[in-house]
Amino acid sequence: MIVGDVNIETNRLKKKDSTKKNNFTTQLKDYFTEYSENSGIHGIKYLGEQNRTISEKIWWFTALLAALYLCVTLIIRTYQKWESSPVIVSFATKETPIWQIPFPAVTICPETKSLPTAFNYTDMLYKKLQNRPVTEDEELKFSYIASLCTYHPELTYNLNDFVDAENMFEFLEKVSPKFLENISDCFYMGHAYNCSDIFTPIVTDEGLCYAFNLLNRENILSDTVLHYNNYHSLTKYRAEWSLEHGYKNSAGKNTYPRRALHAGALFDFELKIQTLDNELDFTCGSSIQGYKIQIHHPAMLPRVKQQHFRIPLDQAVIAATMPTMIQTSEAVKSYKPERRQCYFPSERNLKYFKIYTQQNCQIECKTNYTLKVCGCVDFYMPREKGTKICGAPLKVCMQEAEDQLLSEGIETNIRHVQGLQVKNDILHQTINKCDCMPECTSMTYIVENSQSEWDWVRKYQFDPEYSQFNKSKMHMSYLQVFFKDFLANFGGLLGLFTGFSLLSSVEILYYLSLRLICNIKLYGIRYWSGKHE
Repeated sequence: MIVGDVNIETNRLKKKDSTKKNNFTTQLKDYFTEYSENSGIHGIKYLGEQNRTISEKIWWFTALLAALYLCVTLIIRTYQKWESSPVIVSFATKETPIWQIPFPAVTICPETKSLPTAFNYTDMLYKKLQNRPVTEDEELKFSYIASLCTYHPELTYNLNDFVDAENMFEFLEKVSPKFLENISDCFYMGHAYNCSDIFTPIVTDEGLCYAFNLLNRENILSDTVLHYNNYHSLTKYRAEWSLEHGYKNSAGKNTYPRRALHAGALFDFELKIQTLDNELDFTCGSSIQGYKIQIHHPAMLPRVKQQHFRIPLDQAVIAATMPTMIQTSEAVKSYKPERRQCYFPSERNLKYFKIYTQQNCQIECKTNYTLKVCGCVDFYMPREKGTKICGAPLKVCMQEAEDQLLSEGIETNIRHVQGLQVKNDILHQTINKCDCMPECTSMTYIVENSQSEWDWVRKYQFDPEYSQFNKSKMHMSYLQVFFKDFLANFGGLLGLFTGFSLLSSVEILYYLSLRLICNIKLYGIRYWSGKHE
C-alpha cells in the first residue's frame, strides 16, 4: 500500500507539472496571438495565427528575417556614409495647405511668328531659296523673323553681324499675332477677368509670348538687365511670395502671385483663343499650327522651346497639375554647397538674375559663353547696356557655341568621375565657373494633359459674333488648367498612410498562393476560403 501510494502521488505530481507546462505553453501562445493580431508589423500576425500549418509560419518567419537583414544592412551603410559626409539626403512627406502654394505661371506662345498680311515670311523664304532679288529692307526684316524660325544654313545674308535691338523688337511686335485681341472668356477660380489685365507680353526663346501669374521682371532679373518697353512688367502687382520662403505672413487671400485656393476642375484657369485661317503660317516652324504652352512656377523665366505642350486648333486641352516641392533643412546651411550639392536661392549671386535656380544659372552660363565666342548674344538672352544682339550671319556661331557648351559640359563631368584632369582652355574655364548645381529649395508642377476635338461651331451657332464663321475661316482653341484633386492621387497617398512595403507584396503573394493551397489541404476544396463552418 505504501509503494502504491507513492506511485500514485508521483503520477499526480507529474500530471500536475505537465498541466502547468501545458497551461504555460497555451497562455504564451495566446499572448503571442493577441500581440500578433494587434501588431502593425507586416507578417507578425501570421506567425501567431492558430490552426495554421507549419509551412506557412516558416514562410513568414523567413520573410521577416530577410526584411530585418535588409534594414540592418541599410542602417550600417548609411552610418558609414555619414562618417565620410554628415549630410544625409532623405525625403519626408509633409502636408501643405493648397492655399500656401501659388497657382502655376502659364506662358503661351503662338506658332505663327509673323502674320502673312503684315509680313509674308513664306514668300520671302522662297525668294531667298531661289536667289531672287530682294531689297535691303526686306532682307533685314526677313532676318528678324528667321531668327525665330527653322534655320536654313543654305541661305546667305548681305547684312551686318549685329542687329539693332529696338528695331528688331518693334518689328516683331508689329507683325506678330494680336494675341490679346484673340483671347477671350478668361476665368480664374470661377471669376471672370479681363484677359489683357492678367497677361503680360514677354520675350522668350520662342519669340513674343504672353505669361499669366509670372513674377514681375524686377523680382527675377537684375536691375542692370535691359528690357523692351513694358514687356514682362507687372508694376501693379506687388510680389508677396518667394521660392525660398513662400508667401509672407502678411499676404492676404487675393495676393500675387495668385494662390491656388482650391483643387479640382471647378476652380481652374481657362481661356479661349480664336485664330483666323488667313493668319496661319506653315513654313516658319514645324508646320503644326496652334500654340505652345509652358507651365512653371512664378519665379521661373520661361524657356518654352525646351519644355512645352501644344494647344492645336479646334481642340480643347485640359492640363491637370500636381505641385511638387523640395525643401532642405536650415541646419544644412552650415555646410559648404560643394558638400551638400545644392545652393539656396538667396545664397549664390548671379549676374543677370536676383534668384538662383539651376535653370537661371544655365541661362547665364550659356549667355556668357555665347558672348565670349561670338561677341554678342541671342535676342532672348538677358543682356546689359552695350551688349550686342547677334544677327542672322552669326546664327551658325551661336549654334556651335551651344553645342560646344553642352557636349564639353558632359565631357567635363565624365573626366571628374574618372579622376582625370580637366582641360584649362577658355571653354572649360567658363564651364567650371558655371557650377550650376540644383537649388536646395525647388518647386515643379507635374502636368497631365488630355485633349479632344472641340465643335465650337455648334456651341456658338446662335451667337451673332461667331455665327458667320466656320472652320474654313476661323479656328477656336480652349485651355483649362487646374490643380489635380488630391483624391485622384489616392494610390500614392495610400502608400504613404498604410505603410505599403516589400512585405506587403509578400502578403499579397501569400494570400494568392500558399494560403489557398494550405486551406484546401486543411479543409478540402469545398472550403478553400478556410471557413469550414
